[in-house]
Amino acid sequence: MKKLIAFLFALLPLLSPAQTLTGDARISLITCSSGNELYSLFGHSALRVQDKTNGMDLVFNYGTFDFNTKNFYLKYAQGLLPFQLSVTQFPYFINAYIHENRSVFSQELLLDSVGKQQLFNALKENFKPANRTYLYNFLYDNCSTRIRDIIQSSASDTINWNIHNDEKTFWNLLDEYLVLSPWVKWGIHTILGQSGNKQATTYEYMFLPDYLMQGFGKAELNGKPLAGKVKTLYLAPKSTLQNHWYTSPLFVFSIIVALIIFLIIHYKSRKLEIGISFVMFLASGLLGCLLIFLGYFTEHPMTLPNFNLLWANPLNLAVLPFLFRKHLHRYISFYLIVYALLLLICVSQLLISLPAMPLASIPIICLMFFLSYVIKNNAQ
Repeated sequence: MKKLIAFLFALLPLLSPAQTLTGDARISLITCSSGNELYSLFGHSALRVQDKTNGMDLVFNYGTFDFNTKNFYLKYAQGLLPFQLSVTQFPYFINAYIHENRSVFSQELLLDSVGKQQLFNALKENFKPANRTYLYNFLYDNCSTRIRDIIQSSASDTINWNIHNDEKTFWNLLDEYLVLSPWVKWGIHTILGQSGNKQATTYEYMFLPDYLMQGFGKAELNGKPLAGKVKTLYLAPKSTLQNHWYTSPLFVFSIIVALIIFLIIHYKSRKLEIGISFVMFLASGLLGCLLIFLGYFTEHPMTLPNFNLLWANPLNLAVLPFLFRKHLHRYISFYLIVYALLLLICVSQLLISLPAMPLASIPIICLMFFLSYVIKNNAQ
């Protein structure tokens, strides 16, 4: 109820007759730093509209969604979850980020009164019930790109962003935020397809809030700066999180795989071989089903082509019933030979530094090759 009341109060200035900005009005880009949770790793952007004369201090936020949406989790998984523009009072907005220990920065837009009014009118038009909802796309249509685009479309002339082209791929850009989250990085690189290795344009850099802030700092409109200097509204304490090498996926997977191979070779236990093979072929097969689902049955970008399907193959599930038999069906035997060749291709791709799969997957790929050899030779 408190959230509902706060939201209603936030809408009052928009519903009041005084919707024309005064000479005191200011519009600023708000940039929030990364958080510790998965959803907040890449930061956040919003627009703040201040007008003391009208008693207005609002934040326009394109990053909200409704948990009560029908089939919420299915739509989220399919990339079909509708996001919407919301409006709230600035104190409520910044207090939420202070509570999460996330820094908040501001850049005032150096627009004239006409430019401010045009942008404010565009935001109000966007906030109408028929316009406020959009289909979120992490790379191409999100809380940052919406701000970039509405400012560009409402400007009196083309904005020159003047961003230096560092020839970064989408993976390069994302990895900058995953240094302290190696397991998340491994998961993202496994789920995302090879299209993530596509070089992004400088305009596309701004799908990330930090790059949008940089873009505003260098942008020009009619030969003049688009925004003022960055001001710190809240500086969060420095993070104490550390990434130890011995907790990285590559090290952990290497130790586990080495131990498994040692146990199988040392004990020569049929039950042990079957048990481990069942778990690994089941897990890799299910992962392959997930990759197929994300690639062909969702609207997520960068999910195809995905070379991780070479080792995380859905056909691995077909092997499971035959693990408990003394004799392999000839088709399963043939599949294991083909699968082993695909695994060799995976390793060769990784060793020659082609960014097709995460390097941390090498131990898993080697284990799957070893298990395919064991199954093929122990069940003639």
